[in-house]
Amino acid sequence: LSNAIKYTKEKGKIYIKISIQGKFVQFEVKDNGMGIPKNQQSNIFQRFFRADNAIKEVSVGTGLGLAIIKRLVELLGGKIWFKSKENKGTSFYFKLPLKGIKGNRGEKGLVET
Repeated sequence: LSNAIKYTKEKGKIYIKISIQGKFVQFEVKDNGMGIPKNQQSNIFQRFFRADNAIKEVSVGTGLGLAIIKRLVELLGGKIWFKSKENKGTSFYFKLPLKGIKGNRGEKGLVET
């Protein structure tokens, strides 16, 4: 959502949709912002990557956000993907299992020192 806000010009539009898809809850964040150049789309989830048009338009950013989100979604048993057209906008989708993730149970509790 923060990327949609960052890369969509003033008076642009951002849509959020949440739906149930079988055993998953699916999220969509769609904008009509600058989009991702086709020749750079395969790099979008790599750490420290920022598309050329993003660097030119918005100087702030590390290129870590999408790499972190992808890893978190996968650790939670989900999937993330996107569709984008340069100068038209981008839709990011991710889905997570409705059942959630299995909790971790350790053998030791917290100890006061």
